[in-house]
Amino acid sequence: MKISFDNGACFEYPVSGDYSEIPVTPPQGATRMTAEFSISLVDVQGVWVSSLVPGPEKQGLPWKLQQECGASKNFPLAACFNLGGENRGTFSCTDIWDDSRICIAVNQEMGCYDFVFTLSLSEKTEPFKLVIDRKPGDWQDAVKRFRESLGFPQYSYPAAAWDPVYCTWYVVHGAVTQDFVEAGAKVATELGFTTLIVDDGWCYDDMKRVSPTTIASWYEMIGDWEISNSKFPDFKAHVKRVQDMGMKYMLWVAPHLWGFKSELYRSNPGMTIGQPIEGYDKMDINRADFSGLVEKLRRLAADNDLDGLKIDFIDIVPPNVDNPNARATEKLVADLTGALKTDNPDALIEFRQSYSTMATLKYATQFRAGDVPFNYLMNFGRLVELRLAIGNAAPVHADPAYWAFGEKSINVARHMMAMLVGVPMLSMDLNKLTDIEKRIIRYYVDFYNAHRQLINHGSWRMLFGQSDVDAAIVDNGSEKMAVLCDAGRFAECVDGDKPVWIMNLSPRDIVCNCQNAVDTECNPVNGVIPAGGSGLVIAG
Repeated sequence: MKISFDNGACFEYPVSGDYSEIPVTPPQGATRMTAEFSISLVDVQGVWVSSLVPGPEKQGLPWKLQQECGASKNFPLAACFNLGGENRGTFSCTDIWDDSRICIAVNQEMGCYDFVFTLSLSEKTEPFKLVIDRKPGDWQDAVKRFRESLGFPQYSYPAAAWDPVYCTWYVVHGAVTQDFVEAGAKVATELGFTTLIVDDGWCYDDMKRVSPTTIASWYEMIGDWEISNSKFPDFKAHVKRVQDMGMKYMLWVAPHLWGFKSELYRSNPGMTIGQPIEGYDKMDINRADFSGLVEKLRRLAADNDLDGLKIDFIDIVPPNVDNPNARATEKLVADLTGALKTDNPDALIEFRQSYSTMATLKYATQFRAGDVPFNYLMNFGRLVELRLAIGNAAPVHADPAYWAFGEKSINVARHMMAMLVGVPMLSMDLNKLTDIEKRIIRYYVDFYNAHRQLINHGSWRMLFGQSDVDAAIVDNGSEKMAVLCDAGRFAECVDGDKPVWIMNLSPRDIVCNCQNAVDTECNPVNGVIPAGGSGLVIAG
């Protein structure tokens, strides 16, 4: 491995054996490091970096692949593996805070992937390690070794961070009102949800839904974070009414978004990056004084007795080795979450998937899959990605399940089962659900609550097919659960020593041929778990 710095220093390090660990102490005066090396493509059929979601990229070899990393987005790791999921070379860097870039390109002549890893060095950069891990075994184990090598403590999270969530976003977008919220909250509690997120729409008067017409100026009012009195005429009392129903109350905020019609934007000229889109510009994190914004959001939560905030779009300005911003973004995150936790040690703080990293585990309390309305398979896949990224170190939340009016019951069940790779979340008009929809929702929320120890703290293993995730399996030593997209992988999920809960997302019935197979209400299933159904299998 060739390691060079922009001050002229250059070193060569041999890379050999199953595990090469290269300690790096940046020389004084250097502001950038580049590492160049290769990984053989012998018996390599797939590559994974943290910005990928399940799809054809996983079991294919792109000619070129690039990923930007930093504390606020992704992490510096790339894993190469074969068709059986065996590790064939995983690169990582333990500096997960500074801006970095992984570039991978096929070298046809030499039959390898050429890697160029660039790291922007700052005054806060501490000695770090570059690692090439060729240890035999599943590539997921190599990712786990990377997480463990960081040496982070096990952070503690409020008990409510593991509870099922009801969110207003997909069902109502910006047309949210306190009457709608309270009516929904009442039904949500009956269905087993105990946390509420009021998403975008509470801080402006317009009653609007996302469409090709409205999206062009959607965020123009964002930035001042004042309650819309027309939508929420007695907001603090409204919050108390919802909390009295038994729900935690959270609000959506997005500190990086400065709408063109906001006082924040008008009174801080030159403090955005000059890339307008959808009615807003993005805060220039390296120039703007965000202390007033942090205090505004702190007062929003404290003055209204909120239980927390959903903090969105932290990664809207991604890491960039040419214009580093990761450290400044981390300071904003640290200042804001620190202020919220100072006022309320049990404050709930949601981060979205792309900035759910090992570096942000100490700031948020729940980490949610990226937006995938209607698509339970993609929700399942994104949850798998989150598990790969942060393991079981923190609460992993599904994106809110949202399906079309009139959806088949079998698909409603699939939405609910897919979310069992994490904490369930829902965004439906609860007062328009059919009785059978409510029964399905309540059934799987109850299942989650009964098995939350297994789901949240068991050991997960993912089965990948040639183009997607086939199954996700969790085991805590006494029981297992498997969420299957491919019924053909059923046999790999069965354990002769313990009961296995099967969630069948596939379009095929599963023939168990196991003794004592029952459904989740302990009724005999006659050896078959139907497509879109679930069951308990006890092999023997």
